[in-house]
Amino acid sequence: MISIVYEVESYRNLLMETIREGDVVIELGPHVGISTGLYAGKTKKTVAVDIGKESKTPFKKLCEEYNQLRFIEADARSFDTVKKVMKLTKKCDVLAVDLGGGRYPDTVFKVWGAWSGIFSPRDSIIRNRGIAEFLQRAKVLDKSIIKDFKDAGWLAEWGRATPSKLREQLEEFNFYVDVK
Repeated sequence: MISIVYEVESYRNLLMETIREGDVVIELGPHVGISTGLYAGKTKKTVAVDIGKESKTPFKKLCEEYNQLRFIEADARSFDTVKKVMKLTKKCDVLAVDLGGGRYPDTVFKVWGAWSGIFSPRDSIIRNRGIAEFLQRAKVLDKSIIKDFKDAGWLAEWGRATPSKLREQLEEFNFYVDVK
């Protein structure tokens, strides 16, 4: 299932409802780990990725508390970051994306699309106001795209992303954002 929310409390509640005992979770944009700390104790493995310098100290403490938690200080828009996470896990049960909440819906959607294509999550949770508002206002008129997707947490019909395809997708960010 792919779930879209905006309010941070809704995001946290949905994480707690969705993540099952023994799941592998990848969380992109956890900031200082408040949400992560709520569910980390029940996962088999959690990989948290955030570029913000303010994340480092709180995640050091969380990683000491939860030995199944790994923190990577890096940009989720970078192919090198994907490679670092792939060294820790090849698949995840839940992909959680919270890259600024209300900012840059195109970036959030593209990051989610690239990461979900490689890690094939059972469930995805995306926190972004722009995507939520778009979905509220949209009406699908082309009946050829209305299908039963069996609650997949990623766009399986796009096919599994190969590393070269993923690199190509992520390198597109260089055209419209400042990637360090």
